[in-house]
Amino acid sequence: MKYKKICFISPPFYSHFNPLLVLAKSFQEHGAEVTVGCSIEFKEKILEEHLNFYEIDISSNKNIGEGEHTIQPDTERIRLEEFFESTKKGAIETLITQSRHRKADMLYNPQELVDKIKAIDDSLAADLYVVDILSYSVTLSLYALGLPFITFCPPHPNTIPKEGDYFNVPKSWPTAIAIEEKELRGLEQVSTQTQKEFTEVFNNLITENKSVKKISNAFSLVSDIAVIYNYFDFNNSEKNEEQPKRIFIGNSFKAATLNGEWLEKIDTKEKIIMITLGTFLSNRKDVLEKLILGVREIHPNVLLIVSAGSHAEELKKYHSHNTIIESFIPQIALMPYVDTVVFHGGCNTLTEAMYYGKEMVILPFSSDQFNIAYDVEKNKLGSVLDPNNFSKEELANAFNDREEISTESLQYWKSISRKRGADYAAKQIVKVD
Repeated sequence: MKYKKICFISPPFYSHFNPLLVLAKSFQEHGAEVTVGCSIEFKEKILEEHLNFYEIDISSNKNIGEGEHTIQPDTERIRLEEFFESTKKGAIETLITQSRHRKADMLYNPQELVDKIKAIDDSLAADLYVVDILSYSVTLSLYALGLPFITFCPPHPNTIPKEGDYFNVPKSWPTAIAIEEKELRGLEQVSTQTQKEFTEVFNNLITENKSVKKISNAFSLVSDIAVIYNYFDFNNSEKNEEQPKRIFIGNSFKAATLNGEWLEKIDTKEKIIMITLGTFLSNRKDVLEKLILGVREIHPNVLLIVSAGSHAEELKKYHSHNTIIESFIPQIALMPYVDTVVFHGGCNTLTEAMYYGKEMVILPFSSDQFNIAYDVEKNKLGSVLDPNNFSKEELANAFNDREEISTESLQYWKSISRKRGADYAAKQIVKVD
C-alpha cells in the first residue's frame, strides 16, 4: 500500500518533537502529504518546514526548550521539582519517582483524546498515523479506534518492554552506577504497579470505545505495521521482513551551520570539550559546576563550552577566554568542531555525537539514560560516570584513558549512522511508485 496522507502526532516535548519533525519532513520528501499535530507552541517550526499543522494538546506537561522555564500548571511544576530532587538521591530513587509520575505525565485525559483523534481522522482522512512511543494516550486512541499507525521510538529501544521485562527498569547497568539488589526489587515492584494501573485504564477504555482485543501490557502496545527506533541496532534486532517491521535509523536530526560569531569563539588550535546535560537536567547546577571546575583543572588549555540552561548567569563567574558558558548553545552546529562531548546520555545527543564520531563521557541521571550509557560502555564508544559521585580522578580517567574507547568501533557506528537517518525509514514505509 502506498501511504499518501500521513499524520504525525507529536508530544509537546522539545527533545521528542525535533526528531519527529525531521522524520515527518523525510516522509513528505518521499511523496506523502504530511500533517503534524502538536500544541500551538510548535506551530511555527512545523510551518517553517512547509508541513501542515493541526493543533492538538496531548499532554498537560510541556517542554519547549528549557524545561523549568516552560509555563506549567502548578501540579506539573511540583512533580518537576520532585524529579530534580530525586536525581540527587541516585538512579533507583529517580526511576521510582518517574514511574510514579507516569500516569499524570503520560496518560492525559484518555477518553477526551479518543474524541480528539476521531475528529482529526474525520477532518484529514489520513492513511497512516505516526505516534511517539511516550504518547500513550494517543497510541491508546488509535488502537481503540482501529486506525493504522506506526510507532516512533526516540528513546532507547528498551523503553518498550519485552515479555518478562519491567517498564522503566534498565536490563543492564553501566559499571559506574552502583545498584543494590534490595533497591532494585523495590523499583521492580513500583514498575509492576504502574504497569497494572496503565493497562487497566487502557482496557477499560478499549471496552467502552470499540470491541477490539484487550492488551496485557500498555507499555508494550505498539504498531502492528512498524516500529522506528531513533537508535542503533547494537543487538542485530532489525526485522524488515516481519510484521511489525523493526527499523533502526541511528539519527533523526537536521544538520545546522555555525554562524560567524560562534566560529570566532571556537577559533582555537586547542581541543574543544562540550558539556550539555539537556533541557531538564541542566537544572543540576551542582553537577555542572563540578564538571566545569574539574575540566579546567584537568585540561587548563582546552576550550570548554557549557550549556547551562537557567543557571548560566550564576555560572558565568567561571567564564574566561577559554570557557564559554551560555544558557543555550547551538549544539548540533557545534558538534562537528567538538572533540569530546560530556552529556547526560540523552538519545538525541548520543545520535548527534555518533554521527560525527565524537568521544563521549556520559553521566546518566534518569529514564533510558542508563540503558544508553550501558550500550556506550559495552561497545567501547565512551566512558561513564556516576553524576552524583564521580571524583576528579575518575573524570580525568574518563578523558584520558583511551584504552576503554575503541576508535574502530566509533568509526564503524559513525558509518552506520551516515548510511541511515530518517530517509532510511521513509523509504521503507512510503511506497514509491
